[in-house]
Amino acid sequence: MTDALLVGNNLAVLVAAAELGEAGRRVVLVTDGRPPGGHFRGLTVEGTGFDIGMVTLEQLGGDRSVADEPALAGYDPDRRYDWTRFAASVDRWQEAQVELRRTPTPEVLVEGRRWPDHLMSDRLDVLAELGTPPSPLLSREDPVHASHKTTGPAYGTVTYAAAALANHGAALQERLVRPFAAKVLGPLADDLLALYHRAAWLPLYWSETVAEACAGLPTAVREHPFWTTSSGFVGDLVRRLEQRIAALPHVTVDPSAVESLAAVPGGWEVRTAAGGRWVQEQPVLGLAADRAAALLGLPPPARPPGASVTVLCCTVRAAAVRDPAACLLVADPAFTAYRVTDQDLVAGVDAEWRRVTVEAGHAADAVADAGGDVGAHLVGELCGLLGVEPAPADARGGHPDVRVLRTLRAPGALAVPTADALAAARGSRAALTEACPSAVLTGALLGPGLNSLGDQVVQGLAAAQRLG
Repeated sequence: MTDALLVGNNLAVLVAAAELGEAGRRVVLVTDGRPPGGHFRGLTVEGTGFDIGMVTLEQLGGDRSVADEPALAGYDPDRRYDWTRFAASVDRWQEAQVELRRTPTPEVLVEGRRWPDHLMSDRLDVLAELGTPPSPLLSREDPVHASHKTTGPAYGTVTYAAAALANHGAALQERLVRPFAAKVLGPLADDLLALYHRAAWLPLYWSETVAEACAGLPTAVREHPFWTTSSGFVGDLVRRLEQRIAALPHVTVDPSAVESLAAVPGGWEVRTAAGGRWVQEQPVLGLAADRAAALLGLPPPARPPGASVTVLCCTVRAAAVRDPAACLLVADPAFTAYRVTDQDLVAGVDAEWRRVTVEAGHAADAVADAGGDVGAHLVGELCGLLGVEPAPADARGGHPDVRVLRTLRAPGALAVPTADALAAARGSRAALTEACPSAVLTGALLGPGLNSLGDQVVQGLAAAQRLG
């Protein structure tokens, strides 16, 4: 029997494998035939590493001492943003993996002009510059007041559309937020649960904060910084983890598919297509919810509603870019794309050809449904957004300054947490726990909204501490 058996490919099981292995424990990591790291692995195309859209790191721990940190065992997946209580641990873990660089402040395109980003980065000074009129203040006693968004019972059911309108007012919401939400979420824009507004990179401010910002007054909200690796490729973090794990003598990695997961005397047995047979009393599971259910003979869980995602991975000749942008959120409804990220520029890397991703949602489906070429359409928008000359009419073989390396289209890939979806997820988790009561669950098995990098690092650290 091993000291630890980790089954799956998400980031949490990789973190746990590295931590346990470095502590000298005998570890088996079974990745179920999938690339380790999941979404955070990114992809490599023609030798070029791309994150799948905008993927950033956060540093939130500040100067908190180790003695002041809560115990990892207290992590509560049912408490939204609970990973932030352990932010200092996440900060230290990230810093031990890769060299970090703070990214430039993202920008947002509104009504044809770029502004400092108010959607993700909290640059609320833009409200006064745009002359946004505030709405009447919402009483702090109102259950929908944003001060209650992580603990108030109303936030178990209220939608983002309703909560944001109440706290932001119609002028801010309809002009500066809703157009972006509509492009990211499409028809699901009115269904997103307010508690999970960051799942779609949307803000939810207190009404007092909005009133102060609209009046040009200082607020308690400061710019939210983001970080990346020194290469501009967050996927390097997963590569670094793989290197650490490969160098550990007590860690065995079985990359083949899991053929069975069953109770046996002494614990749970995993058999793999490569002939592996591993037994552990407390396996750590980092599988997709439907995959775990299938292995345990459970009915397939209900999938949460999801918004379509299209990601264009390309390189752009730096000399051709007249209007560079490290990260540009596109709230302007005239465009199909909702975000452009230049991985080299965010890290300050000087490259002749820059790695750029363009993200689009429901509107890209409309282009395809009308018979259009989604890739060519997004390249045209990219040129307009970055000031790159359009391709000559007689150009053959694509744009001379934009090389498209991969176009990813994933219907329903962006999970949209709703009240019904959360209730279904709780039922699925309960069934999974009943079927495999000793398993340590991570990632999507804990419910929607628990796949963020911070959440998975904390889950992995907590699992390692529990089994170590």
